[in-house]
Amino acid sequence: MAKRRQFKVVPKFSDFNLLVAELCAIDLWNGINFENGKKREISDEELLSDFASKFYKLVKNSSSKNLIAEVLIRRLIRAAKIKALFRSKNPLDFKRGIRCIAKNTVKFYKNRSQTTNFETQAILELGEHFVKPIKNPTRNGNFRVALASRILFFAIPNMQFFNFSNILAEKMLFQKRPQASIYFFNESLKKGLKNNIGLNKMKLPPPSFMKPALYKKIYKTKWWQRRVLDLALLLYFKVFNARNELKKKASQILLRKTKK
Repeated sequence: MAKRRQFKVVPKFSDFNLLVAELCAIDLWNGINFENGKKREISDEELLSDFASKFYKLVKNSSSKNLIAEVLIRRLIRAAKIKALFRSKNPLDFKRGIRCIAKNTVKFYKNRSQTTNFETQAILELGEHFVKPIKNPTRNGNFRVALASRILFFAIPNMQFFNFSNILAEKMLFQKRPQASIYFFNESLKKGLKNNIGLNKMKLPPPSFMKPALYKKIYKTKWWQRRVLDLALLLYFKVFNARNELKKKASQILLRKTKK
């Protein structure tokens, strides 16, 4: 009988690796590509501000017309480099997905204390609603797990959402079907967040334009620590690479700390 393959766990990162990841996160927060230093279409601060402000307004008033718009979701897709979604045989259904956020996700969020594994369940429900219902869906094409996880990561920063990606799940030897691997992915990153205590020292960068009340609310969460962990994993598995300038800066910062 063949042995079941072992999943790869989130490692305990060195101070250097966490610092490089945080410098990458700071770049993204400011709308800079951490690989080449070029300007990005949209910053993490913009994504977080737009998604979270609209979602919390829906929570306060579910009949609000201030919905998370398709244009914002498309900008997120480009920023997250998951444009392959458009090439799937099962087409995206933006209207259906947006309706799900306004109705199902908001209701789900309000009753979250009654739900086991809230984050995973919310991702699966939203991921399914971003696909047009068809008679014979492909095995992997009837969910948009990567898209749903990213939307909820930015829309509900006070909950433990992580940015799922098929590449990262594959590197960690999870199941090939995203709707199956998301369970293991979330649990693994939650443990990784807890084990990498160096993340606790890291703080959300100051805002450029985010409203003070929203910033204060997010600052109290571990959204920033989850963002840094996400990037540390992507760098560790060589999905992306930080430019040399950031690595050099991280080395200099650590050297100054050791001399104090």
